[in-house]
Amino acid sequence: MPEGKSILELTGVTVESDPAYDSPVWNVSLRLAAGELALVRLERGVVRLPLADAAEGLAEQYDGTVTFLGRDWRSVPPREGAALRGKIGRVFDAVGVGAVGTGWVSHLDVDENVMLAQRHHTRRPSKEIEAEAAKLARMFGLPGLPRGRPAQTRVPDLQRAACVRAFLGAPELILLERPAQGVYPEIMPPLINAVRSARGRGAAVMWLTDTPAVWSDRGIRPTWRCVMSGSQMLVMPAEEAAAVSPLVPSPGTPGEG
Repeated sequence: MPEGKSILELTGVTVESDPAYDSPVWNVSLRLAAGELALVRLERGVVRLPLADAAEGLAEQYDGTVTFLGRDWRSVPPREGAALRGKIGRVFDAVGVGAVGTGWVSHLDVDENVMLAQRHHTRRPSKEIEAEAAKLARMFGLPGLPRGRPAQTRVPDLQRAACVRAFLGAPELILLERPAQGVYPEIMPPLINAVRSARGRGAAVMWLTDTPAVWSDRGIRPTWRCVMSGSQMLVMPAEEAAAVSPLVPSPGTPGEG
């Protein structure tokens, strides 16, 4: 695994609240190197946070600096930015945005959605992409990728397909916004295994959750524990955070985020 390679760095990032978000972030700084994982505890009731959008260069207006693979998103031309985002896997937050959630192209079937980025941003043969997607689908508990439209697909199957899409193609950065929503706890073993494998090959991961049982799951093994309090984020090395009891709640009623 590459040592010390910077994957994602946020420096003094502030994103104001607007219609797209119900909570701003203020002066957030976080660096993720290859193989590192930041586990972010969200406050209950926060539906849309701009953290993942900022990491992916999708926040329209912000202060501070966000770099991905050493490139400042502000200086990247649109076409090159789209190609860079092809190296990012993401489970979009489905909380508070309807059954289908965000991140799905409504006029494409789910399987087409899942493989769209790989077909567009790489020269991999279609058969190779399909084989990897089928393998990931089985790992996440699907007999195969759903072939219907997102609006016609069962919500748990859609969430599992979102996990397939996030890990397809060996992305260098994986953004997981409450990935266990609606499929907890059965999704946790394959999800943790997929995260562990991705970290082993040098990917960085940001995992957002508002569920105490996910936050305290020892299998995740985060590098950093980050706690959102209002618009501010406290970042602590995982071993230090474990010693601070107010930041590490005991497992409660199994959640879904």
